[in-house]
Amino acid sequence: MVAPSSWRSSNGRRPAPGTASAPCSSVPAAPAGPGARDPGAYHAIETASALRAGGAGRFWSWAAEPCATWPALAANRYTGPWNNPTAHTVLLVGTTYDPSTPYLDSQALAKQLGNARLLTHHGYGHTELVNPSSCVGDHESRYLVHGALPPAGATCRGDTPPFTAARPRAGTAS
Repeated sequence: MVAPSSWRSSNGRRPAPGTASAPCSSVPAAPAGPGARDPGAYHAIETASALRAGGAGRFWSWAAEPCATWPALAANRYTGPWNNPTAHTVLLVGTTYDPSTPYLDSQALAKQLGNARLLTHHGYGHTELVNPSSCVGDHESRYLVHGALPPAGATCRGDTPPFTAARPRAGTAS
């Protein structure tokens, strides 16, 4: 993929045509803040991420490291502040057993956003999309269509528990 026209390199110019792809725009856990543009800071970022998210945190920290020296920046990217209250309450869904985005981080983000409602999904895997919940989907639909928030402290469960597939039986493969 070629960099969009809104991207600019650190010297203010657009990368040469056909040379810039977008790895740093698609890394879900690309670190932000002090040190994110310093390749030497990633050992500390890895340590902190591993404490919060185990191996997934360690992986995503290093997956984002090429972004430290990536020459292109979005011309109009939003850099914060992230804690200004919004005009409308943000609905945030946090999954309790998500190895990539720990539930503790969902709780912290809900506080940091300043005007957010956390809907707890007691489920497994990365996001509710992996372990679907019609309860979460209903709350999301009511929020998007009518602006209605779930009650404070609302929780949902996945529609299907993990590992419910029939167990293979011994025998001869056909």
